[in-house]
Amino acid sequence: MKNLAKFKDCFLYLTFIILIFVALFKQIQPRFISLIDLFNQIKTQNEVKASMDQQLMTAAAKVAQKKKLRMGNDMVKKIYTPLEGGTDTDSAFAVLLDDIIEIARKNHIKTHSIQSSDNPPEDIFIQKGEGKYNAQRLTLKVVSDYTDFEGFLRDLFSYNYLININELEIYPYEKNKRILLINLAITLYSAKGNASPEGKPAPEGEAPPNP
Repeated sequence: MKNLAKFKDCFLYLTFIILIFVALFKQIQPRFISLIDLFNQIKTQNEVKASMDQQLMTAAAKVAQKKKLRMGNDMVKKIYTPLEGGTDTDSAFAVLLDDIIEIARKNHIKTHSIQSSDNPPEDIFIQKGEGKYNAQRLTLKVVSDYTDFEGFLRDLFSYNYLININELEIYPYEKNKRILLINLAITLYSAKGNASPEGKPAPEGEAPPNP
């Protein structure tokens, strides 16, 4: 009888411990699952960040490669010449601005702001062009994904007239690493005076190279 009573007491203790364990597990389980989800989200974000970093490195390498390959080609790129002479900068760059806007639209580039300055004194065409050229610096803040921005740069590089890319800063968007926040400065050029609508070639040795 004593053994049976001891066995019964042990069984009750074991049952009590199991019940406590089950109760604790039910309380801990949601937190444990949330912790696993959090670790998975962190892992996914790290993988996305690593992918974006690799894409940005690839983009930078492509820009550097294009700059090297196009050094010679830029020397013979044509400078846009307005049909009516383009003595004032607004009319001189109207066509070029329309083309840049169309290139951005075609590649789904979202433009947040555009600022312009005419004939920046540090520009080599303004310094050494003997008053033969107008220059307009555009500073843009745009939003895009990697693929669309790559297409936008490709179209700028292949544009018929000389365009100089002065600055290019790319930042992944904090909340979505697939989205790029981009600061871009480009300079457009036009020749003064009446000329053939085909434009003039850039002066040898003076054309600022595109990246």
